[in-house]
Amino acid sequence: MKFRHIMKINWLVKNPFYVYILSFSLVFILYQLGWSDLYPKLTIDLLIFFGFTFLFSIIIGFIIQLKGYVKYRPINPNLKKRALIFTIIICFGHLIEFIHAGGIPLVNLLLNHNVIEYSEYGIKTFHVFLIPFNSFAIIYIFHIFISSRKRSVFIYYLIVLLPSLLIINRGMFIIGITSSFFVYFMSHNKRIGLKLVFATMTVILTILYFFGVIGNIRSGARDPLYIPLQSEVSQSFLRSSIPIEYYWTYLYGASPIANFQNTVNKTSFSQFDFQRFITFELFPDVISKRISNVIDKEPIGVLKITPWLTAGTIYAESYRYAHWFGPSILYLYLVFIVVFMIALVNNKSSYHVSVVSILLTIMFFNTFANMLVFAGLILQLFYPILFSLLERYSFRYGKN
Repeated sequence: MKFRHIMKINWLVKNPFYVYILSFSLVFILYQLGWSDLYPKLTIDLLIFFGFTFLFSIIIGFIIQLKGYVKYRPINPNLKKRALIFTIIICFGHLIEFIHAGGIPLVNLLLNHNVIEYSEYGIKTFHVFLIPFNSFAIIYIFHIFISSRKRSVFIYYLIVLLPSLLIINRGMFIIGITSSFFVYFMSHNKRIGLKLVFATMTVILTILYFFGVIGNIRSGARDPLYIPLQSEVSQSFLRSSIPIEYYWTYLYGASPIANFQNTVNKTSFSQFDFQRFITFELFPDVISKRISNVIDKEPIGVLKITPWLTAGTIYAESYRYAHWFGPSILYLYLVFIVVFMIALVNNKSSYHVSVVSILLTIMFFNTFANMLVFAGLILQLFYPILFSLLERYSFRYGKN
């Protein structure tokens, strides 16, 4: 008997709550490899917390799936004009910032000119609106391309993706590509063939291998064993036949859980700090930075296992502010954001797929840090809300 097809993935990758479970499950599987003796043993309270969030995510994810609240719909090909308008706006916006900065950061870097630090780059306030809009446009235009298969739209997509490279914003580029993949998988309603599975795994393993190669080159004295030894690589891994390059995937993929567990182990409480929790865990960073000046407080930070592994999942810092109340409230807030956005920009809107893609990306990268406060990602949601309201108004009053 030939098994040409194995499963559909559309139902899995279009549900934010299933992606939450999937992404954290992959991290836990990676953690269990035990390739570093530096990583602490996972405690029962941490596992129980994730167990409850997984159970609740299964329930609410099933409801969303059963009711059909999330659906992929192709966009009307005529909306490619909208893609052109978005592209022109983005190009014009970045041109203004290049003039303001006195050059293009990537070009300045290649020419060994003075490069402005990313935190200092851009026109204040204007930059805060431009980057999320650019990131949203990457997703929306890609959706139009998937729907129309027009070469011109794909060119628009490449153009709006280009600024992330020109301003050397790796986060914007990675988030844009990740969100685009989610749009593609949402549109792919066919069964996955074994050939595609093997091809995908080969591509992933190749990318992860070269990720390790780059890590080895950038590490101390370009010694492949420098970082593994600094992170107390296990002897069992060194004796194995697994290429050392794959250790980097384990190191960075599992370290956020290690930092979260280390934070749980080493945090002592005298009193809860809900003021900091609300300020730094619920508000986008562009807002919390301004609030911090008023309350004269800074984020407390994650208790890291080593100074150069900084990520702590979405939950580590919230634990330091309010014990397990912090992560619990943060998870419920995450649930509220997802449900609210899916209900507000429903599957009848041409912006629905973009919203779901952004939510999927938030869920995926929450394994590293709190994406609800990362303005470059969370503020993307402002634009589909705005445009969907304008879309309803135009439809209602016959102004299409």
